[in-house]
Amino acid sequence: MLGQKDIKVGDDIILWEKGVFLEPEDFRIVKEVDPYDTRNGLTTYKIEILPKEVLVDENNQIANFLKMNLATYFYKNKSWLGKKNDKQLLAHEQNHFNIGELFARKMRKAFEELKEKKIKDFNAYQNVYTTYWKECKAYQRKYDQETFNGTLTGPSSDWLLKVDQELYELEEYTYTKVKQRWRAKLKKSSSGS
Repeated sequence: MLGQKDIKVGDDIILWEKGVFLEPEDFRIVKEVDPYDTRNGLTTYKIEILPKEVLVDENNQIANFLKMNLATYFYKNKSWLGKKNDKQLLAHEQNHFNIGELFARKMRKAFEELKEKKIKDFNAYQNVYTTYWKECKAYQRKYDQETFNGTLTGPSSDWLLKVDQELYELEEYTYTKVKQRWRAKLKKSSSGS
């Protein structure tokens, strides 16, 4: 089986994809807006290791290590947007989701480097995930601090451009491109070429 078992993307989960943007109605938690609090939105996302069933033997070696990938998901039922018609706030929350994808790409790149070296040790992949997850959380905090949770127009625009540039630089590590590359390699190795 060459496919990966992804999280079932349904009505309440969005897989990060280029050109797919969050809409106000994607933020399903309803909250009162506090005019004295700058935190008027919450984007809940997860960077998920795939396949869901990572097979690890007694020596901590991953049997299906070539299939290792990551996907970035947005959870509608755990996210909220205070002012549904505030385009700047929506762009700010979209950028939180984009930052999640940025760090997923950094993780995918590191995973690919491990795969190229034929490293199957589960701890190596887990260390990559843990390291970049911590960096992602720090990056998200810095983003909120420098933009005052998206209320400052200039810094917010700068951050949108910065994250977009970083995503572009890691374009070859999108979920789909990594999946396609390793499917081709698996197919080639199974045909004996």
